[in-house]
Amino acid sequence: MSMSPEARLALLLLEELELRNGRARLRYLKVYRMMSYWLGAGYARAILNRLVSSGYIAINGDRVELLRRFKTSKSPSQVYREARDVVINAYLSMQRPPSN
Repeated sequence: MSMSPEARLALLLLEELELRNGRARLRYLKVYRMMSYWLGAGYARAILNRLVSSGYIAINGDRVELLRRFKTSKSPSQVYREARDVVINAYLSMQRPPSN
């Protein structure tokens, strides 16, 4: 069973935050910027809202803080590469005309 693009991007966003010692400004999070640019601000905001409501992150102004710390074995470049692949596939699937 594979994860949905939204779930994978949420996890990658959490991993990026963990790699940044649990806090960062929203505009500096590459995963968030990729989602906003390619998939739309509403899409990215919905993922953030879901993470806030589930207690994983807190947003204060333009700062994001990870509330549940964990260990990640990925490097920042691995996180960004995987996020790019997920974003591209999600973007392309949004652009496809519905099949009959």
